Amino acid sequence: MKLIRLVLTLAVYFTLLSCSTNTKEIVVSPDPVDSVKEDTEETEEEEDDDESGNEEQTYEPAEGKPSAALSSCSPENDILYDAPVNNNIHEVNLSEFDMGDWQLVDELSDEFDYAAGKTASVFLSKWKFGFVNNYTGPAPTQWSGDQITFETLEGANRAIVLTPSETGTGANRTLKCGMISSKAKSSYPIFQEAKVKISNSQLANAVWMLSGESGTTEEIDNLEAYGPRLRPDNTLCDYPYYADRIHLSHHTFKTVGGQRMDYQPKIQTWMSRKKTEGDCSRDNEVVWSEDYHYFGVKWVNEQRLEYFVDGKRVKVVTGLRVKDGIDPESYTACNGLTREMHMIISQAAQAWRYGGATNFWNSSDIKTGPNAKMYVDWIRVYSPTGTVNNRSCN
Repeated sequence: MKLIRLVLTLAVYFTLLSCSTNTKEIVVSPDPVDSVKEDTEETEEEEDDDESGNEEQTYEPAEGKPSAALSSCSPENDILYDAPVNNNIHEVNLSEFDMGDWQLVDELSDEFDYAAGKTASVFLSKWKFGFVNNYTGPAPTQWSGDQITFETLEGANRAIVLTPSETGTGANRTLKCGMISSKAKSSYPIFQEAKVKISNSQLANAVWMLSGESGTTEEIDNLEAYGPRLRPDNTLCDYPYYADRIHLSHHTFKTVGGQRMDYQPKIQTWMSRKKTEGDCSRDNEVVWSEDYHYFGVKWVNEQRLEYFVDGKRVKVVTGLRVKDGIDPESYTACNGLTREMHMIISQAAQAWRYGGATNFWNSSDIKTGPNAKMYVDWIRVYSPTGTVNNRSCN
């Protein structure tokens, strides 16, 4: 009998080994915990049946819990995750993700092919220079339309370009950064996608959405990135953790006792991707500033966001009150992301990463010049009807 039990045990063992895959899905537990370390201890791992490990794999998100598409190189249940290799980059095929009959929302979309650049009447009818209200940016950033230009890519195809410049001295020293905000706004369901070349600097490059009411309480970040790990002179940037990685997240805000509270998920909010299979080193990570990439977010409803990079769905955040879900702190007034949001394209000097403005200015990281240029070829927003979705939340 002992021999039979041994044989059966070995059979189960080798069967489990044969089921290991190159791509897996980590599902974040809804149980509330207080730290990222505890997050690692309270997770449920699910294996994907597809053993190919290539760019043609599909990712099926879990229902009711945040989840991401993970490669075999991915840390498990960490702030950072590594998406499967994808060398066939393209815009999202809407038909693959239940948006085949969705239509372009013209008021929120732009190809940026204006011969007249930022003085074009159609451009000015859609976009406001700067923030959605009178806020000018986190010091030392000063958002400005002066930093917006247009460049021809090929033929009649043009891109909008954000190029920062330094101004002032001492306490008045600022970094003027480009920003445009759409005049129109929409609630869900919409899909936003942009073709972007991130700057070769360590500034924040972003394509996002933000509600325009007093307090701007809801935000969806399609793209936020801090450029490459190596500076143009091949030296390491000051904070390499954030480099060559894409931030895919959202925020809910609430003012309590005069203090602005800010919730955003922790787990699987920073994404990297390897260039090839079988090498998990940082040297094998995609350097997003080297070429154009496609970044998209589908705002499905008040409790679900789906993120896309280069045509692939790479992350889903769902569940209203679950840990790392949409709004576990109950900051939103209408139980989730409901408010109409403006589309925003921007750069910024985020001095908090350096410990303050003085350290930011003293850093050797790139702040101005040609390497600091951010290019956006186009931004396209779709809805089921091709019109903005009006929704009130009081």
